[in-house]
Amino acid sequence: MCSGDCQHVNTSKRVLGHHRAMTTKRTTTRTRRPATRKTQPKQSPELRGIDLSSFFADDWSGVTPQTAIRVTSILACVRFIAQSIASCPVHVMRSEPGGRRSDARDLPIHRILSRYPNGWMSAYEWVELMAKWTALWGNAYSRIVSGPTGFIESLVPLHPSRVTPKLVGQEVFYEYFGPDGASRVYSQSQVLHFRWLSDNGYQGLVPADLCGTAVGLARKLDLAAMNYWDNSARPDVVLETDETIPEQAVQNLRQQWKETYGGPRNRGKTAILPKKMKVSTIASNSNEASQFMELRSAIVGEVARAFGIPSTLIGDSAMAKYSNVEQEFLSAQVFLLLPWQRRFEGAIDRSILASYGDDVYCKLDDRGLLRGDTAARAALYQSLFNMGAISPNEIRRLEDFDQLEDQAANETYMQLGFSTLGQAAQQIGGANVQ
Repeated sequence: MCSGDCQHVNTSKRVLGHHRAMTTKRTTTRTRRPATRKTQPKQSPELRGIDLSSFFADDWSGVTPQTAIRVTSILACVRFIAQSIASCPVHVMRSEPGGRRSDARDLPIHRILSRYPNGWMSAYEWVELMAKWTALWGNAYSRIVSGPTGFIESLVPLHPSRVTPKLVGQEVFYEYFGPDGASRVYSQSQVLHFRWLSDNGYQGLVPADLCGTAVGLARKLDLAAMNYWDNSARPDVVLETDETIPEQAVQNLRQQWKETYGGPRNRGKTAILPKKMKVSTIASNSNEASQFMELRSAIVGEVARAFGIPSTLIGDSAMAKYSNVEQEFLSAQVFLLLPWQRRFEGAIDRSILASYGDDVYCKLDDRGLLRGDTAARAALYQSLFNMGAISPNEIRRLEDFDQLEDQAANETYMQLGFSTLGQAAQQIGGANVQ
């Protein structure tokens, strides 16, 4: 038998730990089992290298790209940027003597960038994914894979949560944690890197971190709205009675009331009350309700301002006016989409096209985004045609019409209806002489 101070050994783990900490070391002939230690469950290989805490966060206190995309206004901004940039066809251009430019269709990289970057994505899907990652994570990566056709056979996307860029000397290296759990390091020439605003020059900042206050407030407003409707769209319901009810009966009554009348699907059901009980509701405060709606509306403008998007383009109807709709689209093109185009063009020139020389460069064609209505296009084509700046076949090409086989359709023409007074007099005098 053990001494009296051992009587609490089998009571609980907490008491056991306290007992062992307080007693002194002693020798005993009793055979003790080896202490069993709880082992942590082995992490799945495909989840290594990714912070999973944000996937299961319920309080929305940590602002991450996963939680930020749940905000409707941020989703609208990211979608607008990604789809707009992906709608601009990617062209590989070549500068020629005399200031002329032409598509470098003879280069294998032209087909990869403009048609099929890899075996499972189109050019639109690839650009859309890169733009979405850049707008949400601040960085987007694609591994440059060589093959039989040259030093670039395909572009394989690398999720930004698995990539860590590191500047070593004058070169950037990228550590990648693959789905198999293995870590690989790629050199700067093996990765196509698109980056957002940066404070070190080689890694973009995460937009969700910069506007974390607005994102956190938006998530809390969403959570408050869900709880509002889960509680039958009423702030409070009070059940009153003069009878004495046991605590357990109170809990059961509250649970039954919530299950029967709570939630939007149970809205309008007839309430059946126990004997000597009446129900009353606490009317919502109109000021609080108006403040709630004002906050939700203000979040739209706050997020749009952070991304540089006119709020009317992501559904802010309060700021939409008949007189400023067209100007908002022009502002988005000049101050938002144009910098994004230059960002993508510069990254492709830096990582891929630099090996072809300075005469080869990337160009995102944004004419589709600036396309006017039929009347505006007809007036533009007529002006260009009359001044000899465009041929009939070029007009047909811009309108996606079949080309004319007549060689005259490839010529430019100039209207000669205007002349100087002296030349006009000479022409009149010559006609009279004849």
